Amino acid sequence: MRKAISYSLALAFTFSLFVNAAHAKLVACIGDSITYGSGISDRANDSYPAQLGKMLREFDPQWETQNFGVSGATLLRNGDKPYVQQSAYTQALASEPDVVVIKLGTNDSKPYNWVYKDEYVKDYLYLIDRFAELPSKPEIWICKPVPAFNTNVSISGTVIENEILPLIDQIAQLREVGVIDLFTALSGKADLFPDGIHPNAEGAGLIAEAVLYTLIGIRALPDFDGNAMVDFKDFTLLAESWLKSDPSLDIVPAPNGDGVVDYRDLIGLTQYWLRDIGLVSHWTLDETAHDAANDNHGTLHGNPVFQPEGGMIDGALLLDGIDDYISTPFVLDPSDRSFSVFAWIKGGAPGQVVIAQQETANWLSTNPSEGYLMTDLKFPGRSGAPLISQTVITQDEWHRIGFVRDGSLRTLYVDGLVVAEDTQDSLNGSDDGLYIGTDKAAGSDSFWSGLIDDVRVYNRAVLP
Repeated sequence: MRKAISYSLALAFTFSLFVNAAHAKLVACIGDSITYGSGISDRANDSYPAQLGKMLREFDPQWETQNFGVSGATLLRNGDKPYVQQSAYTQALASEPDVVVIKLGTNDSKPYNWVYKDEYVKDYLYLIDRFAELPSKPEIWICKPVPAFNTNVSISGTVIENEILPLIDQIAQLREVGVIDLFTALSGKADLFPDGIHPNAEGAGLIAEAVLYTLIGIRALPDFDGNAMVDFKDFTLLAESWLKSDPSLDIVPAPNGDGVVDYRDLIGLTQYWLRDIGLVSHWTLDETAHDAANDNHGTLHGNPVFQPEGGMIDGALLLDGIDDYISTPFVLDPSDRSFSVFAWIKGGAPGQVVIAQQETANWLSTNPSEGYLMTDLKFPGRSGAPLISQTVITQDEWHRIGFVRDGSLRTLYVDGLVVAEDTQDSLNGSDDGLYIGTDKAAGSDSFWSGLIDDVRVYNRAVLP
C-alpha cells in the first residue's frame, strides 16, 4: 500500500506540473449586477470576479479575471436590458478570453421579461455560440443563478428555482458546456444577501470559490486539517482513507467527487502542495518590512531595529515602545469576511498594541492592567464589546497570538490554544491600512516595547 501511494504521489506531482503549464489564463466573467458587484462597498476588490482572480493567482500567478457584469442585464434578447446589446458584451468578445463564465438569468425571472421564456434556450445558445466562435476557442461554463431570498425588484425566486434551473441543464447538454451550480452553493445563505438578491463580499467570495473549484477541478481546498498549509499532515489524512469513501477528502472531481479517495484526489492535493492557502499578507520581519505574500509592503517609522538571528522564525523586529511602528496599505475589511491574523511576539507591557487597523480598531493588543491578550474588533456601536482573554502575553518569552473570525464567531489564540471566544454578528468595517506595533491612532502609550515576528493575515478562518 505504501509503495502504491508513494508511486501515485510521484505521478501526481508530475501531472500537476503539466496541469499548471496547460491551464488557461484569462477568465471573462459575464453576468448581471451580482457579477458586477452591486451593493459591495469595495467592488473592485470584493466582487466575485475580483475575488476569483485572487484565488486563481494563488493557484497560478498568470491567471487573470475580467468583470464584464452589467447591472440589470438579461439573457433574453427581448428582455428590458439584453446583455448582448451592452458595451460590456462587445468588450468581452474583444478580450478573446481563454475561459468564459456566464451567470445570467436572475433578471429574466421578472414577470415582464419571463413572458419571453420560450426564447430563453435559443437566446442562451446564441450567446454561447458567439463566444465559441472566437479565435481563442474558450472553455465555456454556464452558471445556475444564485437563489433569490426576497421578492425584490420583481425578481422571482420561484421562477429561478422551478423554471430557469432545469433550462440551464438542458442548455448545457445541447452545447456540451459545463455547469457551475451556484444555486446549491448559496442555498441557505440568506444572511449573506442583505437585500435578498445581491450577495455581500462574503457571499461573493462563496461564488468565487464555487467557480474556482470548478475551473481547477477540485470541489474543496485540500487543507484537511484547517491549518492553512497543505503539507504532509494533509497527505497523511488522505493516505489513511486511501480507496475508502470519505466525503471530506473526496475533493475530485468537482462538484461532487466520485465516491472514493484515490489518485484523482491526490492530484488535487499536489496542486496546492506546501502552499499557504488564503494568505493575504505575510511580513516575515527578518530584514525588511516587505510583504512576502502580496504587495502590501510596510513602511518603518521611528527607529525599529531588525534582529537577524533574534526572531522566533529567523529574524524579528525590535520596537522601543516610544515611537517605533510599521504602517501598511489596506489589506482587508474585517467586516466583509472570515479572516485570521497571527503574529509571534516577545516582551511588551500592559496597554500596548501589536496590530491595529488605522482609525478603526486594535486587532491584537493587551489590556491596560494585567497584559491580557484582547481585541477591539467588535460589533459597531455601543452594543459591541472587546473580547478579553485571561492570558498574560507580556512576559519576556515568545508567544504566538492570533485572532480568527469564522462567520460570527470571534476567537483569540495564544500558542495554539483558544483563550477567549464569543459571537459577534458583524465587526467594525474599514478600508484603512494596518499599524504593526501601535494602536489605531498611534497613541503615545500604545507603542510595543519588544519583538514582533512573522505577521500573517488570511482571508479565511484557519487554525493556528
